[in-house]
Amino acid sequence: MAIQTNYPETQAVAVAGMPATMINGPIISRTVETAVIGFGRAVTQGATDKGVEAFGSGDTTFVGITLLDRSAAGMTVVDGQVTARTVDSFGIGESARIAPVGSGRDVWVVCASGCTAGDGVFVRPSNGDFQDSNANSAVQIPGARWDTSASATGLAVVRLA
Repeated sequence: MAIQTNYPETQAVAVAGMPATMINGPIISRTVETAVIGFGRAVTQGATDKGVEAFGSGDTTFVGITLLDRSAAGMTVVDGQVTARTVDSFGIGESARIAPVGSGRDVWVVCASGCTAGDGVFVRPSNGDFQDSNANSAVQIPGARWDTSASATGLAVVRLA
């Protein structure tokens, strides 16, 4: 009998965008407008009603953090035609699940430069990375804090209080 070698023996403790707790809070859906957005990424208001874009250069306000969605196809749809597919992401035109700022939800994200529980949460406009200081012109997410600590590029929990 063959033994599979494609999968690890144990599952990962967490992945980016995964809810960290069972705390109940609102989840909103918004249409992805300009570029594919991965799970566990900060988003800002898009150009249209109920639209979002990945947080980037020049952005200063947050809608929330994208949540893992196993049904997300990661397909970019233009004029009714699928033009691209990116795994573990919401494609352009797809409806993204978002834990909004102030929802009280806990979400796993990648902390780019390391983070300490209790510190504020900041996002770099240059690349959307999360961190725990305003270095690199990072913008603070109002009311959000790190609920767990992590080393650089590790997963940590953000509380969107």
